[in-house]
Amino acid sequence: MSRAFFAAAAIAIAAPAYAETRFFAAIEDLPMPPGFAETGAASAFDGAEGRLVVAYAEGEASGLEVRDFYYETLPQLGWAVSPRNDGVLMFQRGRERLTFTLDQEGRRTRLGVRLAILRAPGGN
Repeated sequence: MSRAFFAAAAIAIAAPAYAETRFFAAIEDLPMPPGFAETGAASAFDGAEGRLVVAYAEGEASGLEVRDFYYETLPQLGWAVSPRNDGVLMFQRGRERLTFTLDQEGRRTRLGVRLAILRAPGGN
């Protein structure tokens, strides 16, 4: 079964309020906060050392609510918080790293997501 299936199942079981959560099109197992929608198409880059995907979404929520959503949801999907002291929200799962940026104007928040997948040395 795909990771997206397990992601949707974990969210539906963990919190009924998230049962209708949407996922990023280019990052199929990454949920968006409730009420958020993608803005534009994601960009993806593949290279010898790995893959990089950049996507954006907007919604009516504070940056704190978005942060709390990911702190609650992502560990259920195998992601661990990667502590930083510069205000950047980052999670790690194996060779995958998620970095979030938040730009808030009133109650409207623009969420930037960057997924970096590093290839194993000598691997795919």
